[in-house]
Amino acid sequence: MKQFHGHVIVAGAVLALAVALQLTAAPVEWEFPRLGSCHEGMAFSDGVTGVLVWGGGDEIRLTIGRADLWDHRGGYEWTAAQSYTNIVAAVESGDTERLMALFKKETPKGQPRNPYMLPLGRVVLKIPGTTLTRGELDPFTGTAWIDFATAGATNRVDIAMAKSGGGVFAMKFPKGVDYTAKTVPATDFPVYDEKLKPLGFEKARVFDTQDGFGGLRWKLPADDGVWLSWCAKDGAVAVKTGRGVDKEFGTVHPFDAVAAASRAHWAKFWAEGARVKVPDAQIQRIFDYGMYRFGAMTDPDGVPAGLQGPWLEDDRLVPWNGDYHFNINVQECYSPAYRGGHFAHLKPLFKMVLSWRPRLRENARRFVGIEDGYTLPHSVDDRGVCIGGFWTGTIDHGSTAWVAAMMMRYYRYSRDLDFLRDSAYDFMKGAMNVYLAMMVEDGGRLALPLGPSPEWGGSHAKGSVGRNPSFQLAAAHRLARDLVDAAAALGEKPDPRWLDVMKRLPRYNEGPFGFRLFGEQELTESHRHHSHMAGLFPFDVVDLADPSAKSAVDRTYAKWREQGTSYWTGWCVPWAAVLELHVGNAEGAVDRLRAWENHFCDNGHGSHHNSVRDGFTKWTGGESVMQMDGQCAATAAVLEMMAHEVNGKVEFFRGCPDSWREVSFENLALSDGTRVSATRVDGKIIQVPALGAQCR
Repeated sequence: MKQFHGHVIVAGAVLALAVALQLTAAPVEWEFPRLGSCHEGMAFSDGVTGVLVWGGGDEIRLTIGRADLWDHRGGYEWTAAQSYTNIVAAVESGDTERLMALFKKETPKGQPRNPYMLPLGRVVLKIPGTTLTRGELDPFTGTAWIDFATAGATNRVDIAMAKSGGGVFAMKFPKGVDYTAKTVPATDFPVYDEKLKPLGFEKARVFDTQDGFGGLRWKLPADDGVWLSWCAKDGAVAVKTGRGVDKEFGTVHPFDAVAAASRAHWAKFWAEGARVKVPDAQIQRIFDYGMYRFGAMTDPDGVPAGLQGPWLEDDRLVPWNGDYHFNINVQECYSPAYRGGHFAHLKPLFKMVLSWRPRLRENARRFVGIEDGYTLPHSVDDRGVCIGGFWTGTIDHGSTAWVAAMMMRYYRYSRDLDFLRDSAYDFMKGAMNVYLAMMVEDGGRLALPLGPSPEWGGSHAKGSVGRNPSFQLAAAHRLARDLVDAAAALGEKPDPRWLDVMKRLPRYNEGPFGFRLFGEQELTESHRHHSHMAGLFPFDVVDLADPSAKSAVDRTYAKWREQGTSYWTGWCVPWAAVLELHVGNAEGAVDRLRAWENHFCDNGHGSHHNSVRDGFTKWTGGESVMQMDGQCAATAAVLEMMAHEVNGKVEFFRGCPDSWREVSFENLALSDGTRVSATRVDGKIIQVPALGAQCR
């Protein structure tokens, strides 16, 4: 037996726990008369193709997108003029005009300024004389249904998508129900004349027939074309997509086979990963549906997930180009992979980033003048091309360091030593070499002369960046610690410069109100990016038990809470939940997650950047922007509530309020490569003891 916080832990009781912990998901519900946009629909994906099922009246609309559908033209190459030396000089002199000239780009007429993702189209199914009423999706099987009323009777259409066999979306109607199908390409919407035609796009060609087959082919100006095909035969509908314009259409896919493949896939997914059971229906739904959408969006054989994954609108261009944002958004999209135990889902992302190394090495050479570095801008396409327009994001080296931290965290959880040796270690060293080139001596200590705190400030030379940003300091410390640990795992001696960073570089920039953003810039307003607190979470380089840090931490939280939520966005609220549980405020963590769903999720549980309801933030209304970062981060936050880990020390149920009389988790992953299951009933905990674990 082990003793943790006064409770007796019986290791042998895990067998009874495994039997007792029967985790089944309550279906996620939709009320179809309330659905007004595609992102309110049911979400399906095979990791490449995404389908959103929505509509109303007698129409079921299938909005279909692809996670690899880019127009790759445009973008920004790093220039020799954009050196760190030139940027520091322009900022220190306050010469905004000179600074903006460094990042100026001329875009030829008829060419896009940046790479961007493209909409594809929709398939519209009409069921004459009926009205859609409600539907449910089971996250544990990936299957769903929609009820529709016809002449006083209720009928049901079944829905599923197979992740194997190239991905097939299928529906099955009851016998005797008449329906029609029609292809509506994105080029039929105003976005074509307003945005796409001026950039050289032709209209997609539609191939609907009278015998139950249809779809489209679309030739792109500079990239491989794309096709969409559907078959509507014998009460069933099947939809597929692919790249190229010369593929065959009209393949029949039996619904029962697609549904069976879906159930088999999701049974395996949930068996391999963590399950959670809490006595709060809202938090339970956040976890179940969020983990389902993470698993649908990020397949080990799929396309790395950007801001929206494969769920792109069909009638407009994707907000923010649908790009890869590496200053938090990609990290949040993939955050359920770690504690959730789905490590293989990270591999496509790492493979993509590592394929960019020649470009990132050249960026570093031009930025800080070294040959052995890597510099990753915060916003890029799937080829690593910078999507410019925000200069402080372009030079945000914390983006590179954070990806390096993701790689090391993957090694810790998966124990994939080959990946660490062959890929991650090199990337981590290259990221650190850039930081080392930026650092200067400062009265016996090290300092970063200039850097951003993500998304703070505008385009001006003064006030947007400054000395010793707390975010960059924390990222550099995380990187140094990880490199030392990686060297030990590989049987190598650490570079003395890494140890010097750990010893002489401040972990945060401290002022009267705790952690500053940079220079003498305090947190003077509510802000969506809690970057100055990254040393607490996610980088875990500030020890709460360290007496020298306690006062600064206390003042930081006090000022942060005082500023409130008035300029928060959807993706930052789950981050705030983890920051609350980080200091033991379990009720605060739960409140933040409830607020996230209440204010940033639409009627169909879609996750948004702006609040969809008034009363929480000024980022309300405007153009609807669905982003998966908030949904995945909320899912990961629930896992952190179960087991909060800081540098190998685990505290179970830290984020679970005492009012939760019974709460359980199963097969949850820890950073020592182990899995653990536990339950807490009336404050007493039964668990599998784990390395360094503590129970609350």
